[in-house]
Amino acid sequence: MANECCAPLEGAPETSQQQSLRLIDILDIKVVEARGLLVRPGGACLEHCVRCVIKMDNEEIFSTSVSAKTPNPYFGENLHFDLQKKFRLLSFYLFDHYPSRVARPLGRVTFRKEDIAKYSDQERWFKLQPLNGNSDVIGKVCLELSCERLNQDGSRHDGAYRLKVRLVDVCDLLLPASRKADVYALAHVQWEATGHCMATEKLRACQLQDSKHRANAAYFDLPSFTAELGQKLDEQEQAVCVGPNGNGSLFLRLSVWHDLPRSSSTFFHGEVRLPLMCPNQFDESKVAWYYLKPRLRGSERVSRAQGNDESTRNVETHGSLKLQLRYTVDHVLCSSHYNELWTLLLHSLNVQPFRASVLALISYLPKSESDRIVLPLVRTFVHSNHVKPFVCVLCSEEIVQCQDVNTLFRNCSFASRCIFELMKLVGHQYLVSTLKPCLDKIFQERKSCEIDPDRISPGQSLMDNSRNLIIYAESMIIRIVDSNHRCPQLLRDVFKVMRDVTAKYYPNRLDVQWLVLSSFLIMRFFAAALLNPKSFGLRQDLPDSDVSRTLALITKVIQRLSNFVVCGRKLSDKEAFMVPIWERFSDERHRIAFVKFFDRISCAGGESSTTCDSVTILKEGLLYEYKNISSDCFGRTCSSSKPRHCYLTENEFYWCKQKESTRLGQLYLADVVLIQPAERKNKGRRMFQVSTRKGIVCWEAVSCVEMSEWVALMKKTCQRQWLNTQQTGDCSQVFEIDAEHQLENIHLTLLRYIETFRLWKDFFEDQRSTLAQEFPMLQTFNEPSVRQVILQSLQSILCCTYTLEEKHSLALLNHFKQVKYGSKDLPIGDDNYLLLRSRLRKYTVPTCSRDEADTAATTGYIHDSVLSAEQATGASG
Repeated sequence: MANECCAPLEGAPETSQQQSLRLIDILDIKVVEARGLLVRPGGACLEHCVRCVIKMDNEEIFSTSVSAKTPNPYFGENLHFDLQKKFRLLSFYLFDHYPSRVARPLGRVTFRKEDIAKYSDQERWFKLQPLNGNSDVIGKVCLELSCERLNQDGSRHDGAYRLKVRLVDVCDLLLPASRKADVYALAHVQWEATGHCMATEKLRACQLQDSKHRANAAYFDLPSFTAELGQKLDEQEQAVCVGPNGNGSLFLRLSVWHDLPRSSSTFFHGEVRLPLMCPNQFDESKVAWYYLKPRLRGSERVSRAQGNDESTRNVETHGSLKLQLRYTVDHVLCSSHYNELWTLLLHSLNVQPFRASVLALISYLPKSESDRIVLPLVRTFVHSNHVKPFVCVLCSEEIVQCQDVNTLFRNCSFASRCIFELMKLVGHQYLVSTLKPCLDKIFQERKSCEIDPDRISPGQSLMDNSRNLIIYAESMIIRIVDSNHRCPQLLRDVFKVMRDVTAKYYPNRLDVQWLVLSSFLIMRFFAAALLNPKSFGLRQDLPDSDVSRTLALITKVIQRLSNFVVCGRKLSDKEAFMVPIWERFSDERHRIAFVKFFDRISCAGGESSTTCDSVTILKEGLLYEYKNISSDCFGRTCSSSKPRHCYLTENEFYWCKQKESTRLGQLYLADVVLIQPAERKNKGRRMFQVSTRKGIVCWEAVSCVEMSEWVALMKKTCQRQWLNTQQTGDCSQVFEIDAEHQLENIHLTLLRYIETFRLWKDFFEDQRSTLAQEFPMLQTFNEPSVRQVILQSLQSILCCTYTLEEKHSLALLNHFKQVKYGSKDLPIGDDNYLLLRSRLRKYTVPTCSRDEADTAATTGYIHDSVLSAEQATGASG
C-alpha cells in the first residue's frame, strides 16, 4: 500500500493535461411549491394539472411532474446539472394544463446568470411575472467601432467627431441559420435624458470570416465632448458602464431585427447600448462581441434617468414560486497538481491509529461540511480502485468505537454515510432492476392496502386490503432475496469486506454479520428507496397519499422481517393492526430466504448474470431518429428525422412509433461499439450516435441535458454488462469519474475550514483550555504518540492546502492573461468572467506561520496574485 500511495493519480480527462485550468459550471435547483396561481376551475377532471417548465435561454432542460389542480401546488423537485453550454437566462414557466385545450401560461420567473448568486442556498418566494416576448433575448453581435475628429469640411481637426459603426457578424439568434442573411440592425445615436434620436442608419451583417468591406458601415457626426466627459477612463470602467446608466449624455443603440416571411411584421432580437463617454473611447478601430439585451422601455428609461428603481409598482399579482438556487463555477487544475492531496488521503489508510489520520480529522468537521465531502471521497477511491481498503478501515474504526452491538451501523456516522453513498453510486442500476417492476405495478394498479381500522376509508374491505398488502409485500420480498445475481461485483466485494471485518471482532456471531448487512442493504438501501422512489431515481413522479401509504406499509413488513432474521426471535408488537401481517411473514421459510440472500450477496465469487428474469426499463422517453437519404440533384445529402418513443433495458435499446406500440427497431447492447455526442449543424449539443458492428444510428434529444443523461446511462449499462462477463470488480471502467473535480471539491472543503485546522494544531501544541472547551472531541487524544501523529496530519493538511491554493492563484493569473474580454467566447456583458474572481474573494487563505511559509503560499502572495490577475484582466479588455 505504501508504494501505491506515491503513484500519481491517473484516469483524468485527457484535455486537462493540455490546459492548466478548467471551468465547470454547476447548477443546483430546488423547485419547492407555488401559491396564489390563477388556475382554471378543473371540476372532476383528473388530467387537469399545473406544470413547471425550466428553460436555459430558449432551450427546455426540464419539465416537472404533473401537480394537483390547486392554486397552491407542491412540486418537490431537486435537480442537479453539470452544464455543457453557457447560458444567460434561467427561466421557470408555470402552465395550466387542461385536456383538449391549449396550455395557458400562468407566469414565469426569470434570472440572469449573475443574479443567481444573490439567492444562493436560500429558499425564497419569487413573484411570477406575465410572459413578455421582448425580454426573451439571447444572442450576440460583433461590432466594429471607431471614432475620428472632423472639421466642418470633413477633414481631421479638433472639434466634432465622426463615429463609424459596422455590423460584422451575429450569432445564437432565435431563428434558423437559413434566415441569418435576412438579419439587419438599426443603429441610433440618442440623448440619454430625453431619448431623442439624432440619426438612424440601417446595417446588414456579413460573416466574420469574409472580408469586412462587404458589410456596409454607418457614420454618425457627434458634437464635441465636454472636458468632464473627456477624462480618460480605462477599458475596464468602460465595460462596466456599458448600458443606459453611463455617465455620457449620448449613447449608441443598435437593435437587431429580421423580417418575418410572408408578413409585413418584424421580429426583435435584442439591442446593444453603448454610452459615448470620451473622445478616445474608439480612437482605434475596435472589433468586439457584445451580448444582446432586452429593449429598454420609455418609462424605464425615464425612471432610471431620475434614479428611481421602483419601476414595477402596481404590477398585477400572478402568484409566487418558491425556489432554491445554487450556481457555482469550479476551477479545476490538471491532475499533477492534485497528487499531493491524493497521496495524503491514500496514506491515511495506513496511519495508526486511524482516528489520528487526515480522513478521521475530516470526519470531525461539522456534519453539514462532512456530508459535502463524503461523495467526492467515495468517488475518488472508487476511481482509483482503492475502495475496498477504504471500506475496511472505516468499518474497523466504526466497530471499535461502537459501544452497543445492536446499534452497529444504525447511526449517521462518517463510515455509514460513506458506505451509503457508495451503494447509491455503484448499485443504482441494481436498485432499479430489483424494485422498479413491482413499484411500477403499485403505481399503476393503485390498490388500497390500508389495514389500520382508524384510517380505512368507508366502503373498503379490511380483508381485501390485507390481501393486497400481502401480495405486494410478497412480490417485493421475492425480488429482493433473488437479486444477488444482479448485484455488481464491487458491491459484493464490499459486503464481503464488511462481513470479514465484523467476524474479526465478533467471531462466531453470524447474527452480528447479518445485522451489518441488514443495516445497509435493507434499512438504508431498499427500504429507503421504497419510501422515496423519486429521490432514488426509481420514478419520475411523486406518489400520491394512497400509494405513499402502501409503500410505507410494505417497508414496515420488510424491515420487520429483516429484524426478525437478525435477532432470531419475534419482536415486540407496537402496532396491533400489523400483527396478522407480521405473523404471515415471520416464518422459517422467509427467514431462510433472507439468510441465503445475505450469504450469497456477501460472497466474493457469487453468481452473476447478464440476463434478467424480467425486463426492467431503465429509461424511456422521446427521441428523434435521424436517417440519411440518397443525395439530391445537387449532390447534397438529405436526412430525415422521425419521433420515436425509446426504451433502454439492461440488455437492449429499442424504439417504437408511439408508447407501448409495436417495435420498429432495436440494438443489443452487446453489439454496441461506441456511444458519443454528435455535432450537427443547427442542432447544437442535442445529438448523439450509437455505433454498432452493423452501422450507426443518430438520435436527437429534446435538450442537451436529456442527451447527456441518455449517453451516460447507455455507457454505464454497456460497460456493466461487459464487466459481468469478465467477472471483475474494476468499477473505474464503468463510472466516468472526473477525479480532478472530486479532489478539487475536497480541497475547497479543507480551504473553508483552514482556520479550524489551525486552531486544532494550536490546541495540540499549546494545550490551551479555551480551545479544549471549544472542541471537546479533541480531549480524548491524551496519549503523546497519538498527539504527535495528529500534529503531523494537521501540518500535512495545512501545507497541502496552502500549496494547492498557490497553484490555483498562478493558474488563475495565467488564465486572466490569456482571456480577452470582448471575444466571441467571452462577449462584453458575459458575467461568467466576473465569476472567475468570486473564488479568490470568497476563499482567502489566512496568514500562516514562518514554518508553514516555507512549504505553503502566504496570504500576501495570493493577494499579489489577485491584484496582478485583475490588472492583467483590465489590460486584456
